[in-house]
Amino acid sequence: MPFTLETLEKSVLQGEPDWLRERRQSALATYERLPMPSKTDEEWRRTDVSGFNPAEFSTLEHQNGLKLERPSGLPPGVILEPLRVAAKEHPDLVEPRLFALLRAGRDRFAALHAAFFTGGTFLYVPDGVEIDEPILGQHFSHEGNNSVLPHTLIVAGRGARFNYLDEYIAEDDAEAGYRSGSTEIFAGEGSQVGYVAVQKWGRHVWHFADQRAEVQKDAAVKMFNVTLGGRFSKNRVEASLVGQGAEAELKAIYFASGEQFFDFHTLQDHQVGNTRSDLLFKGALQDTARTVYAGLIKIEKHAARSDAYQANRNLVLSDEAMATSIPMLEIDNNDVRCTHGATVGPVDPDHMFYLRSRGIPEQTAKRMLIQGFFGAVLERIPFEQARNLVEAELESRIG
Repeated sequence: MPFTLETLEKSVLQGEPDWLRERRQSALATYERLPMPSKTDEEWRRTDVSGFNPAEFSTLEHQNGLKLERPSGLPPGVILEPLRVAAKEHPDLVEPRLFALLRAGRDRFAALHAAFFTGGTFLYVPDGVEIDEPILGQHFSHEGNNSVLPHTLIVAGRGARFNYLDEYIAEDDAEAGYRSGSTEIFAGEGSQVGYVAVQKWGRHVWHFADQRAEVQKDAAVKMFNVTLGGRFSKNRVEASLVGQGAEAELKAIYFASGEQFFDFHTLQDHQVGNTRSDLLFKGALQDTARTVYAGLIKIEKHAARSDAYQANRNLVLSDEAMATSIPMLEIDNNDVRCTHGATVGPVDPDHMFYLRSRGIPEQTAKRMLIQGFFGAVLERIPFEQARNLVEAELESRIG
């Protein structure tokens, strides 16, 4: 059965509030209206989705794919629960924000996600509340040939401080299917939010994810993405700096092998002045893997004294692998500082020679150089639990 209103009625809508039912139905209508992306669209020019038919995976996994780990003794007022539950119990917090940043009309896949998302998480941290232990949301796929479409909604009150980790985990690495892992972050004035997403879906999965943060005055958001799974993975990572003094760090690591294809689009949107963003995406690819990175720094007209940095570094480990990197600037104010750059290249032969000349076997030397390449990004992961997890995942794949 394809993704239709009948599927929505039978599989998703039971027990949901009227406002969410209407929002899902509107997103489904958008999905049915929009065409598949084509290569005439600049964002999709290097990304081929002609082989993907979502209707093949219209069976949905539901709430049993979600596991939440709550730190011991959450402070009063903190809300951490499945998104579908929060939509009913806390509509004043959820309704104004759900899909306010990730709009269903962006493309056909965004609309499909907005219509059929399941198994998501809602986190609300009130004004002035600080949580020392990280919060962990794990999203599992238990079987293949279906859809797992989690959505995370995070709301940080004024002066709140916490870290959150999303893990997307396949129980069978050989699974096929349709997967997402989208997140909206609202960082209130003066808040500090660390967010890490680790994607480990199966090797034959089609994965589409949109992650966007809205950063208010004097707030700071650190978003860190790790992409390892999927035959095809498209990630959009975006930060909108909407208050004076807002800061955003966007960091990512990706390791592609076999015939994997990874596509990353990023946006650093400086809507007001005295804001700062810092982006560093680092990837390694081997075998016949392909990656595409396209990033835009956008400085709007009234965003004087914005400071933005963007870098994409790619380590190509075989002659058949290929990385494409496209950094871009769109600046409507002269009183700014912007830097961007990209590199694509193999392991430095001088570094390899140095290690080999000291008796280190070639494969060991290569692994050491890859680990060193990722080191500058790994140390920027905002909390230790996530850092240890990412280091272990990278080690298993590099090894």
